[in-house]
Amino acid sequence: MAQSLRHIKNRIRSIESTRKITRAMQMISIAKLNRIEKPFLALRPYFSGLEAMLANVLSSSGFVSSPYLEKRQEIKKICLCIVASDSGLCGSYNNNVIHLAEKFIEEKGIDKVGLVVVGRKALRYFQKQGIGIFDSYTGLNGRYSQKVSDEIAERLRGLFLSAQADEVYFVYTHFETALLCRPMIKKFLSIELAPSLKREYLFEPNIDLILGELILRYISMKTGLILFEAFTAEHAARTIAMKSATDNADELLRSQVLVRNKLRQALITEDIMEIISSSEALKG
Repeated sequence: MAQSLRHIKNRIRSIESTRKITRAMQMISIAKLNRIEKPFLALRPYFSGLEAMLANVLSSSGFVSSPYLEKRQEIKKICLCIVASDSGLCGSYNNNVIHLAEKFIEEKGIDKVGLVVVGRKALRYFQKQGIGIFDSYTGLNGRYSQKVSDEIAERLRGLFLSAQADEVYFVYTHFETALLCRPMIKKFLSIELAPSLKREYLFEPNIDLILGELILRYISMKTGLILFEAFTAEHAARTIAMKSATDNADELLRSQVLVRNKLRQALITEDIMEIISSSEALKG
């Protein structure tokens, strides 16, 4: 029984150590979530305004042409940009994104899809699947980088303009609230915007120049918003996962402390019984 008590004590110390780690990681994830959520939520209305402006320009100016608006008749190759995380311990965050990407690839055909991958978890997984990878971006660790965002946007634009990809899609985690995040697929190129209210504009110096600049800004901002959204969802998922792990550790710790106390009581009772038995033997 003494050996069992020693085992329980070691187990309690192990659980306490694990709880300290998960609690610390939870606090770190909360801090990261608070830091990235504010600029992300500030960017959303700016992008919505930009998107509405572009839709108005496209619907009000009659015939406009841009290579980014070209809807190709024959889709020979599709680029899928997957945004996952560089590290784990974030619940089902990566699995959900990878599962949705796999479903998309299965529907379109494995030979028809090439990947641009953000995050080590998705990169390691799809490297083993034999799917062509155009490019990869790792080491961000949930931190938004304008430089990397611009590189990704430029890479995706280049693939589309060079006809290496006839369509470009993003698969990432959509952030609604810290408790509600879901994976989704969104078309990136060619640009397809819902018809907007027709408004008349005067364009100076000319519509082609303004539309070209507006589309480039739109592509850049959309890439940045998707990365911001995915990273915000990642920190939210990790916060929830670490809180769940900490709560489980607390519950397990309480149960083990109860077992320890029962064993202690049993040992004390056993010692008392031995003392009483010895005393009675001496009296006899």
